[in-house]
Amino acid sequence: MTDPYQNETGLRFPRTLKASIVVSSHDAPEADNIEVIAGEGQGTTPFVIRYAGEYEVRGIFVTGISAPLNDKTPHTIYRFDLEDMSVGFLGALDRKLTDQEIEKLGSIDVLLIPSGGGSVLDAKTAAEVVSQVEPRMVVPTYIHAKGMKKKVSDAEGICKELSCAREDVNTLSLKRSALPAEDMQITVLSRS
Repeated sequence: MTDPYQNETGLRFPRTLKASIVVSSHDAPEADNIEVIAGEGQGTTPFVIRYAGEYEVRGIFVTGISAPLNDKTPHTIYRFDLEDMSVGFLGALDRKLTDQEIEKLGSIDVLLIPSGGGSVLDAKTAAEVVSQVEPRMVVPTYIHAKGMKKKVSDAEGICKELSCAREDVNTLSLKRSALPAEDMQITVLSRS
């Protein structure tokens, strides 16, 4: 689970979510509702990661990379290595990546990138970050959803900026064999 949000964002957080790992990119209502998530076993709690470092939990390798926001607020981006895939999660990033951050992220298959504007990357800058990382699949985050209090853009902006194949889904199951071989794809998760 990445950046579980508080209900005060205007979105109702599901009560029945379970996870073995929860990561939070920063301290804010959009990312710190960790206590409501149960562990995968009865009566257990998930392993929580909030800061830079290297972790291994249940066969999943997580690398937290310090990436302070423009105003110097502490912020962490993540790389997950699992099932022969690498997933990058950029949290609430509001600027382009530094060379050092790109090097630490390494080769990324699937990139979860904020692109709604406001306090996070806008579509144009998000597209520039995608060019820095060169993933096979892009999943926009921090985009408009019905009921949200903050005014942010929907996924159309980044889709136009990247002009690549787009797929809209309610759930996403990742398998290395299902990733695009050559052309990049945008996958937009919709609330059902």
